[in-house]
Amino acid sequence: MQAEKNDIKDFNTPLEPVPIIREGRCYAEIIIPAALPKNYTWSVPERFFETVKPGCRVEVNLGKSKKYAGIVKALHTDKPEFIETKDILNVLDTEPVIFEEQLKLWEWIASYYMCSEGEVMAAALPAHFKLSSETILVYNEEFGDDFSTLDHDEYLVGEALLIKRTETHRSATSVGFFSCLSGN
Repeated sequence: MQAEKNDIKDFNTPLEPVPIIREGRCYAEIIIPAALPKNYTWSVPERFFETVKPGCRVEVNLGKSKKYAGIVKALHTDKPEFIETKDILNVLDTEPVIFEEQLKLWEWIASYYMCSEGEVMAAALPAHFKLSSETILVYNEEFGDDFSTLDHDEYLVGEALLIKRTETHRSATSVGFFSCLSGN
């Protein structure tokens, strides 16, 4: 019975206190909704010192150009060794969307099920809370091909989608034609 009691995680104990930043640098451990081996650390720019909090979503770059909405797990003043940290791009929430108890639960779930906290985050959060740099645009057949009411950028996107749709349609027709000739 004693061993079972020790295995139970106490979710009522507070997370590490948020450091009071007056000058210098602040760093944030951020959970990214992906199967990464660990959480990564980003620099908190001075303009976000007052707004960033554990449980808030922030926009960050991962790699050269991928952007994600991650959850701030912890704030600290310890500069990571051996790496140059990137800055947080934006703070997406003025108040935390995830409570401290949830962050602790995610950590426990990741440990228990041998997965990353990012995978837990991806499963736990609704899709509209997630930000990914991949956007798929689809041509809206109901709109038609009259682009006269669109601004310049919208016009370019509309034309590109129309061309892509036409090329896809031609390729499908060609594949069907050659399939008929070969008897397949």
